[in-house]
Formats: sequence, C-alpha cells, structure tokens
Amino acid sequence: MNKKLTIFLPFFTLLLIVGIVSFYLPQRNTSQGVLVNDISRMNPTYVKEIILADSIEKIQNAIKKANKENLKISMSGTKHSQGGHAFFDGALLLDMTGLNKILSLDTANQIIHVQSGVTWEQIQEFINPHNLAVRAMQSSNIFTVGGSMSSNVHGRDPKNSLIVETIEDFRLILSTGEIINVSRDENQELFSLVIGGYGLFGIITDVRIRLQKNNILEKEALLIDYKDFPEFFRKNIIGDPKVELFIARPSISSGSFLRETIVNLWKTADVQTKFDDEIYDLLGEENVFRDKFFFSLSRNYDLGKDLRWYLQKNLVAEVDKKYFITRNNSMRPPTAPLKFLDHISPYNSDIIQEYFIPIDNFVSFIDGLRLILKKQKVNVLGITVRYVPKNNDTFLTYGKKEAFSIVVYSNQNLSSAGMEKAEKMTKSLVDLALYNNGIYYLTYQKFYTKKQMKSAYPEIDEFFAKKLKYDPKELFINKFYNYYAIRERP
Repeated sequence: MNKKLTIFLPFFTLLLIVGIVSFYLPQRNTSQGVLVNDISRMNPTYVKEIILADSIEKIQNAIKKANKENLKISMSGTKHSQGGHAFFDGALLLDMTGLNKILSLDTANQIIHVQSGVTWEQIQEFINPHNLAVRAMQSSNIFTVGGSMSSNVHGRDPKNSLIVETIEDFRLILSTGEIINVSRDENQELFSLVIGGYGLFGIITDVRIRLQKNNILEKEALLIDYKDFPEFFRKNIIGDPKVELFIARPSISSGSFLRETIVNLWKTADVQTKFDDEIYDLLGEENVFRDKFFFSLSRNYDLGKDLRWYLQKNLVAEVDKKYFITRNNSMRPPTAPLKFLDHISPYNSDIIQEYFIPIDNFVSFIDGLRLILKKQKVNVLGITVRYVPKNNDTFLTYGKKEAFSIVVYSNQNLSSAGMEKAEKMTKSLVDLALYNNGIYYLTYQKFYTKKQMKSAYPEIDEFFAKKLKYDPKELFINKFYNYYAIRERP
C-alpha cells in the first residue's frame, strides 16, 4: 500500500467512526399549501397542490382548473434546476415524472419516442439490448427528458454536445389546452423557444430523439497543465475524429489548485467485435458509501480535497492506463456518478454554477477564477470542463460561440451570511465570464443581476415578449420568470 495512503487511513477511519449526519427534508402539507424545494434546498415554495401528470387528460384538466380558478401552473421533473425554474407560490405544480412511458423505438433510423417524464436511465436500459446509445444528455442519467429539453442541456460528446441537436420533434400542450406538433419545420419559433425555455411556453408531453450506435470505446486519462489544455483540446479532442466523449477535471487540491488537470478521453475502439458479451451489460454505481465518505471529507476539510486529488491521480483516474467500455456505460455510473454526491443537510448545500468561456480565453478565466475562489474562501468541491459548439437552434442560446463549459461545484452555508457569500461569488464569476467574452448558464441560482443577465443574453427582453405572445395570461410561470420579467415591469 502506498506510504501516503497508509498515513492517511487512521485519520479517515476516525472520521468515519465519528460519522457525518445528513438530514432529509420531505415535501409536507401545511395550512399554506404543500411545501416543496429543489435539490439545492434554497428555493422553499408553498404550492397549492401537486398533481401527478400521468396522462394528457389530467394535464388538460389542470389547465382548465387553473384558468377557471385564476391559478398558475408550474412544472417539475427531478427538481435539479436550482434557480426557481420548477416552482411558483400558490401554483398548481405538475409532477411530470408521471409521463414515464417509452412509446416506440425505430432501430433502423435510430430514433426513440418517449414521454417527457422518462429518465435517461430508462432510455439507456431500453435501448442497450438493441446496441444503441444516447447522443447527448447531462453528465448523469437520472434527469427527465422534458427537464433536459427545457434547460437545453449538454453533455460530454464534443461532436454531439447539445440536446437540441438530437431532437426530431415533440408534442406541446399550450395554455389553451390545445396539443400541437413542434419541429424544425412545424411551429419553428416554438421549437427554438421551448427548448431552453424553462417551461414557460407549454407542457412537453412526448418527444422523438435521435440515437446512435453503442460503440466500444477505449478510455484513457492524461495529466496536463491547465495552460496546455486549449491547444491539447484542439489537437487531441476536437481534432481527433475517434474521440466520442471527454471531460476534464482541474485540481482542487491546495498544492495544485486549478493548475493540474486530468483529461478523460473515450475514443472509438479500432476493433469492435473481439469483446465478450459481458462488456455490454449496463453498470450500476458501486462503492457509494466509500465515495460518499471521501467526498464528505473534502466538503469539510482541505485535507480531504488533497486526498481526493491524490486518489484521482493515482488510483481512480489511472493516468496513462487504458481500458474498454461501451458508450452507454461511459455515460452511466461509475464514470458519471451521482448517488455519492447526494448531500442533504439543514446547515449547508452543494450548489453548481456554470460558465461558457471562449477557448482562447480559457487560461485567463481560470486565472481569474482561482483568484476569486481563494479570495472569497469558497469551499470548492469540484470543477469540470466540457465543450459546447456554436449553435443557434434555440432562441435563448448559450452557444453564441464555441466555448468551454466550466462547472464550479461548491458547498455553501444556508445561513443568511452564507447566502450573501454565495451571491457575492456568483456576481463575481458572472462578471469574470463577461469580461472574458463568455456567458453563464441560466439553470442555476438567481443571484446574478438583471443587468448581468441582459449583458449575457441581450435577447432576453424579446424572449419574455414572446412568452406573452404564446401565453398572454401567463398561465405557465415560475420563480425565475417572476423575478427577471414580471418584477421588472413598471
């Protein structure tokens, strides 16, 4: 056993004995309504009623009820958007996870037809026996398709990064209850507005999604200096047609903070037929308790961050070693872990911020990021780097130019002082992104100002105007829209 690890183990064992207590806060009914929250636990909201949207009829009845009783409607999936996109005070909350059926699979054309509450995990399990795989999704597979569309998510495939690029068409229920078909050829404007429209234009009921072959991939991990990453990316990732997936993880260790970077690559294997059938079996997340323990250490102690980086370099990443895995499995645990990240406490919360920075400005942004995080003493838990291409398929696009997606994962105290600290961090990082000709992702906490929003998304006023065009009574509403659109009106 490595000498450093041997020295560390007694300390970790002691901490394990002491334990880390987590508190789980369920939805609950009160005289004010039903109290709900998202994964961040920073948006507690009393809704009038939660309706399990498990049929079209039930959704249309909810719309009728809302129109008759002058109520509002909001929608939620797995509740991972952290900026108030899923709830509104006193609204009827449609739980879209009820629409969870896979409707059909066209293996010849590699298209799957699913309801909007289906998760990517369900899709992977259904298509895996057909040797098919998902093109684009988040880094984990627990999210719903409808929620992913509403946020226009992106993934780790540099050539198929944005979910909008994989959408054939979908059905949408308007505020009148009418159901329409939406595609690039039919109701084109709504296609661009609904994808990345945060549930403000209608209710997605079902969607057809393009898939691809479930290739055998060869994975490798490399350790490089952050200053070398842009050139490395151009030459060895976007410049290599064999690269199907990648993700970079800069160091959060005190000795190499945002300087060393592990780059994980998944390349199409030269040989696709020499493997045993077992390689196609879907993986589940293993060693959850172990990983949760080490992650908790890094949440509470700088030594834990140092250890995680040490383990990533020497035990997990297996730098300079290669192994084979299917595309489906490379987009599932343990390569896309989630369960060990679950953290619910009454005292603090893990939050995410995401910034889209032009490739040529990557080093400048990272240098500024390092200074801000250190100066403000942010408890950083992880940082990842992916890629998004230029794309104008959505009205409220973050793909204004090709860019690196830089995700900052941190822990913050839920006290008023902690919230103020998180707000200060967010505003500083948004300013840094804007200074580097980048923008930020709208999916997370609404700490940024209206001025910052208009600087990043100058089309936002037109976006809100189109919302009123398609939903003049503002039936579909959420806290995000209320804060940045309604409250701004004279």
